[in-house]
Amino acid sequence: MMKKIKLYEEFMSDLVNEKKTTYDYGCAMIYFEFPEMESLHKQIDKEDVFVDPNDSTFGLETEPHCTLLYGLHADVAVNTIKKIVDNFDFGECTIEGASLFENEKFDVLKFDVTGSGLHDCNAALVKLPHTTDYPNYHPHMTIAYLKNGMGKKYVDLLGTEKRTLKPSYIVYSQPDGTKSKIDL
Repeated sequence: MMKKIKLYEEFMSDLVNEKKTTYDYGCAMIYFEFPEMESLHKQIDKEDVFVDPNDSTFGLETEPHCTLLYGLHADVAVNTIKKIVDNFDFGECTIEGASLFENEKFDVLKFDVTGSGLHDCNAALVKLPHTTDYPNYHPHMTIAYLKNGMGKKYVDLLGTEKRTLKPSYIVYSQPDGTKSKIDL
């Protein structure tokens, strides 16, 4: 039986009376149940968190996910994404040891993610029209965006423990702000 694609209205629930956010590109993401994220956030000093008043995507990551591909063009349809992701069994994924992506504006505190299907799915998705500045796929789960230079202390604090997570669903976030849930 075909898995149903549903508009994932929960993502938009806190935007009910606000203008829908639009983006330059679309993004396919695999989501996980990870209630421990909240306790990780409690260990981060609020003064260390990077926020941008003009961009709500920074700060503490409240939706634990791993991006399959960012940069999808507006003409990529939800059904196209569904046909591709349905070809992969993501099984269980492992996150381990906090690490960083560093740049001039902020540090990205994250877990590296390993699991079957992630790289192969990305390889299939990159055949679709997309734009990227990052041609090498590095699956990760963002914990928080931190002010430049603040990330190193949290890498040590969060340790190297491995955790196994089962993917819950995939979301295709389109450039027009529509978010569609694809059940696994």
